[in-house]
Amino acid sequence: MRQPTTTLPLGPLSAAALALAGGLLALRLAPELPLELFARGAARLASLFLGAPGLRIDEGWALPFAAQPVLVTKACSATDFYLMAATVLGWHLMRRARGLAWLPVVSAAALLAALPLTLFVNALRIVAVAHAHHWVISRVPPAYEPFLHMLAGAGVFLPALIALNLLLELHGHPSATARA
Repeated sequence: MRQPTTTLPLGPLSAAALALAGGLLALRLAPELPLELFARGAARLASLFLGAPGLRIDEGWALPFAAQPVLVTKACSATDFYLMAATVLGWHLMRRARGLAWLPVVSAAALLAALPLTLFVNALRIVAVAHAHHWVISRVPPAYEPFLHMLAGAGVFLPALIALNLLLELHGHPSATARA
């Protein structure tokens, strides 16, 4: 009996790689994007969620919240999440495309769709970190603050990326009960 061969899905892999490369190139060619687009957009959205004004400072934006302002800097831009989301979107969108001719369109769509998603998820992360600082991080020794800050961010970004992949995986696929 002949074993089935597994083939690498060239289309989705190409779209994911092209979306990743396009995002990296854009961030490299426009070094102001992390601060002026990603951090600024997320800070503005987070300011709406927190009910606090977003004030422009030299390093980025300050959101006066509780006793200590939340600073949103270039390091808070979530460009890594943007690249991962664009890659996942490129993969899944190309799986539904009707041929490699759609590769540039799918990759561009993935890059565009990842932007508002990144701004929204990053704003949620900023709100989570603000509340974590207010309720937890401010009550622990200063040596633990960086780890807890990072943990609060991972607690938002990782589930968001998993949920994105799950939604795209399940979208358009009939359930097992519908197939019977």
